Amino acid sequence: MDTYPITEARNKLGALARQVSAEQKHIALSDRGQTMAVLISPAELEELEYYRATAEYLARKARGETGTAVPHDEARRRVLGEAS
Repeated sequence: MDTYPITEARNKLGALARQVSAEQKHIALSDRGQTMAVLISPAELEELEYYRATAEYLARKARGETGTAVPHDEARRRVLGEAS
């Protein structure tokens, strides 16, 4: 993973963002030698968020915290505020 100081990355941000998107690579941004952020593509972020949500759901399910299912018609009534 390439690393750029924030002060240097500021001047190259457009090029770095295009590189991350095109090459599916990560670029770290540092401040005084400490990594402060990492640039990743939107597609990779979406994938990471999906896996995180899945892991959180499975953990809640294992703890018995998933709640009860609601039939589609009932969910529709609740969301749309329709009378029963």
